[in-house]
Amino acid sequence: MSAVDVLFSPGRIGGLEIPNRIAMAPMTREFSHGGVPGPDVAAYYARRAAGGCGLIITEGMAVNAAGAHDGPIPLFYQPQTLAACRAIVDGVHRAGARIMPQLWHVGVQDSPTEVNPQTVKQRPPRVGPSGLLGTGEVGGEVLDERGIADTIADFARAAQAAREIGFDGIEIHGAHGYLPDQFLWSRTNRRRDGYGGDARERTRFVVELIRACKAAAGPDFPIVLRMSQWKSFDYAARLAETPSQLEAIFLPIAEAGVDAFHCSTRRFWEPAFAESDLTLAGWMRKITGSPTIAVGSVTLENDFKHDRSEATGGIAESAPRTRDVEAVASFIERGEFDMIAVGRAMIANPDWAALVRSRETHKLRSFRREQLAALD
Repeated sequence: MSAVDVLFSPGRIGGLEIPNRIAMAPMTREFSHGGVPGPDVAAYYARRAAGGCGLIITEGMAVNAAGAHDGPIPLFYQPQTLAACRAIVDGVHRAGARIMPQLWHVGVQDSPTEVNPQTVKQRPPRVGPSGLLGTGEVGGEVLDERGIADTIADFARAAQAAREIGFDGIEIHGAHGYLPDQFLWSRTNRRRDGYGGDARERTRFVVELIRACKAAAGPDFPIVLRMSQWKSFDYAARLAETPSQLEAIFLPIAEAGVDAFHCSTRRFWEPAFAESDLTLAGWMRKITGSPTIAVGSVTLENDFKHDRSEATGGIAESAPRTRDVEAVASFIERGEFDMIAVGRAMIANPDWAALVRSRETHKLRSFRREQLAALD
């Protein structure tokens, strides 16, 4: 099969058929003033769907006020936001694609990444499993068991609302050091109750969250969990040092009802562990048996922090790299992962999928930082 044949064959997450193997990666854009996405946000997603992308995963949408990023992101717990999301769903569906909202709770973490330079930041109070940042410093308050139950209920309500609005599934942001990841990671979860302990015991919050979302939205409503080793403030951080540790964490989560894992790496092709050539998405597929989505610097020469420090934030510019198309197709064809998510390259190229399909990748445009200041 050619790369085009592979990438444009149908995919499946749970009972959901997806037109092709290309997803738009979730990327915070900070254009939802008052927490409400406007017509410009709806048009932004619809353009990528019309450009041939099979699955749109939206930017992170907060499930409650404590979990909101400090910029103007969609606040999925507001009735006016839910109403506005119907236009997003309708536009994407008219273009023939599927769409999932990414449900987000940042926990104690503030991201150092500058997105829209025109954004005015307002930091909400922060809460987490132990109130600790990955550095060991206090970053917020400790969630008590009532707070945990309320947070899980907020995720479940968001899942139910997503189905009622017409979304095709949900993605839960469990990567990069945000709340679900904080419960999974030993450096941020030092609890001595039933939500802490060894690697398997630390999965309890995420397992309960997945089960609650399934119960609220229905067992046939697909759930994707985004996961990663690295954190926004620590690119060398690792949840698991070995495949067996990875299995201890994510097999119980898969068994709780996750339909696919979105495996976030900075470079999609890199091996996850020294003793194997398998990528993180490959290991997750092998361990859980679930479909996986890979992501990380697809068709870009530079990864997203190539020339940027953690202190200054910012997102790296990059020229295109067309050879990735053949590499991605090869990974999918041999069953290492099932889909590829495209991030910055799809900001620069709303028609990324169409250019790949027509074998015109030489027309791919570079990603520039100024593109973050507009929804084109």
